[in-house]
Amino acid sequence: MKSRFLAGTLGLLVLGAALLTGEPVGLAATANGPICDPGAKVNSTTYYGCSGGSHTALDIANGTCSVWNYRGMLVGSYRYTQYAGCADSCGACSAGAGCCNGGAGNYFVVSGGSGWDFRQLHSNSPKGTQTCDRCAIGLIGSTGNSTGAHSHSDNRQYGTKKSAWYTAVGTTCGSSGYCNNRVGTPTL
Repeated sequence: MKSRFLAGTLGLLVLGAALLTGEPVGLAATANGPICDPGAKVNSTTYYGCSGGSHTALDIANGTCSVWNYRGMLVGSYRYTQYAGCADSCGACSAGAGCCNGGAGNYFVVSGGSGWDFRQLHSNSPKGTQTCDRCAIGLIGSTGNSTGAHSHSDNRQYGTKKSAWYTAVGTTCGSSGYCNNRVGTPTL
């Protein structure tokens, strides 16, 4: 009861600050690496394609498919809203075979204030919308526009992907996502 009161009070203070200053205010969260998965590595962070688009996200994989996804999960109790409907896939998508939901595949969104959200893409066998702390919300997969099984995590404000949530803690390609290593601090 006391923690709910404190969380509610903190939320009101943040809302008050946003109203007084006119600036969008978000709360910092912590995203940890996979739970005791020594083979997991960050495969890509920010890069730009020839088409002018950018990736601006963490892709964490360990060369396996259809194992429980603990990669880049948020520390604390958050509501993960599921967007599913894609057939499970462990390889690259081809027209009609796992390429769905605008390329995101099966995915989850944690929504915050001031237009912020945190997303996990490409899951297999998603478990449904749920509230949990660092839980497995689905299996590692390659649904949607994906070239292989991995967990894609990104942080957006009003739909624009941001990189500061992982670059500020020094997460780069090839870095370890082992156990409770902090891989980023997304804003919610």
